[in-house]
Amino acid sequence: MQDTRRAFSPLSISVAPTTRAIGKRYFDLAGTIELMSLLWQESVIDGFEFQNLAEWNGENPPSDERKKRFAAWSESQKHTTDEIASFLQEAGLPILSVHANRDVGICLCSHQAQDINKGQRLIHESLLLAEKVGASVCVFHLWDTWKESFDPRFLQNVLRDIAPQYPGVKASVENAPTHLAGFTPFGLVRQFEWITLDLQWAALYDELDKFESVKDRISNVHLRGRLEGKRWVLDNAPFGFYEALDTIRGKWGYSGLLTMEPGGLQAGDWRSLVAAMSSLRVR
Repeated sequence: MQDTRRAFSPLSISVAPTTRAIGKRYFDLAGTIELMSLLWQESVIDGFEFQNLAEWNGENPPSDERKKRFAAWSESQKHTTDEIASFLQEAGLPILSVHANRDVGICLCSHQAQDINKGQRLIHESLLLAEKVGASVCVFHLWDTWKESFDPRFLQNVLRDIAPQYPGVKASVENAPTHLAGFTPFGLVRQFEWITLDLQWAALYDELDKFESVKDRISNVHLRGRLEGKRWVLDNAPFGFYEALDTIRGKWGYSGLLTMEPGGLQAGDWRSLVAAMSSLRVR
């Protein structure tokens, strides 16, 4: 008889896409901390995933979605890693994971030495931020989604060289989309020690079932969905949102970090958001 007992998993939420629920912009650091404080008071989560945004880096605009994000980068205040860590430490709220600057993979897959060096530096910065705020997981988009040619072994070596310098943090590679010939996201992430399973990307490639074989190396699951009333819905997927959650917690017995990444939130969604987060507890 199949054992479908659900394991306890710490429940987190990604703060950048959630700030809209209180009418704040995703790159507003003070607004982000305000959101975190308000949501913590609702007692529906165990902590947060904090995105180390490229919008805060004064060096140059984001490479990831540059046209879409250039205006935000131009408007955003700039913050160093130490400044961000100090803000978060002062807030005193639990940071369970850090999502690294999404330019990491774009830089590492460049043919320019200065870009590769920058990618390595960005890895250090996010792992250091995670270490400073006590997060046990740091999530990476480790390749350029649109590149059709790059060497996965080089990416493995880069992370293998840097990650041990931060022994309290799991450097976790997300199953981001890829155009690398002969590979799917699962085929790439399975080569790394720690994995972040993103449900939207697993749905896009219909690969959720494959991740059961590496469940012991999954350190974080990104639950992706939009609000529909007081519950979550995952659109255009071969499985339902709660069906996937039941599979991961029940069938697989996964007890690691669960991180909600809400899509399409609007100001005024607060009570529905709180109720929907509670729905993840009661199942």
